[in-house]
Amino acid sequence: MRSRLVWIGCLIILGSAAALWFLSQRDAPVEVSHADASPNTPSVSFDGVEMVINAPDGKPQYKLLAARYQLYETENRSQFDLPSITLYDNDGRQIHAQALQGETQEDSSVITLTGSVRINQAQPGNDSHPLVITTERLIVFPEKQRATTDSTILATRGPEMFSARGMSLDLKKEVLYLHSDVEGLYQP
Repeated sequence: MRSRLVWIGCLIILGSAAALWFLSQRDAPVEVSHADASPNTPSVSFDGVEMVINAPDGKPQYKLLAARYQLYETENRSQFDLPSITLYDNDGRQIHAQALQGETQEDSSVITLTGSVRINQAQPGNDSHPLVITTERLIVFPEKQRATTDSTILATRGPEMFSARGMSLDLKKEVLYLHSDVEGLYQP
């Protein structure tokens, strides 16, 4: 019987020691290692996005539609699937640009469009043919109402068709600058 009491006493002492150790550890700081977010994992994503960005005077400056919007907060960038951008000027002229992908960094003052980019410039109240430009990469400056590329472009307006290596389109000045290797065809 005495040996049984010794064993019970030992178990009580060991149990008490384990309980005291456990209680002393619960308030101790615990270092937890968090895996960093993968650069391929967005912080936020939305489907079916429509954003209208207004100028300081309250008028629409540009509108961005996208099938999907993803924000990569750690990289300070946003990515768009199937983006469609409409730039507005004060006289009612608009430039529409659409692509397979789009991306912007930090402040959204520059949007890069890639993959089957199509630009369409329609004139309000004018029945003439719109200017349509296709390329593989386009950089859009919405606040400056400009778009530029160093990639090859193909442009059509009615029976006119031309290609060039690079271009800059200025909506404010209504000017299309062709950079180099310009070739054209006009069919009356």
